[in-house]
Amino acid sequence: MSRLSEGTLQRAIAFLAALGIGVAAYIAIADANSGSPVCLGGGSGCETVARSSWSHLAGVNIAVFGVIGYALLLATAFFADDLARFAGFALALAGFGYSVFLTYVELFKIEATCQWCLASAVLMTVLFALCAARLIVFAGVPEAPEASPRRA
Repeated sequence: MSRLSEGTLQRAIAFLAALGIGVAAYIAIADANSGSPVCLGGGSGCETVARSSWSHLAGVNIAVFGVIGYALLLATAFFADDLARFAGFALALAGFGYSVFLTYVELFKIEATCQWCLASAVLMTVLFALCAARLIVFAGVPEAPEASPRRA
């Protein structure tokens, strides 16, 4: 059994963060066009959630904050130092916590669920686990030579 490398974790984090950007951007674009995300499984849960007062914070659709958060997580995946590891962990922790809160709001306040919002929550949960593993396993490990730029 081979040991998981930091590079593998970085690639997984980058892939999932890029996927998260896509999901959050879709929700934000649907809202900007005065609509709501289309529920692929049918139903009106996405519209109910999008029309609720919980879908905006300070007049901005919360999906916009999601795009920013995922983009910052993506950026941390390109660096192999303790600052990037900790920043990724802190961002993922904040995103995970907010996703838990929003899922609670969907279930118990709005009483409807949006599959796009739940997909984002799942992505953020997995990103939190990956960023936590990266921080725990590789904290204090200097940047690997293959991760640094090559000199001419």
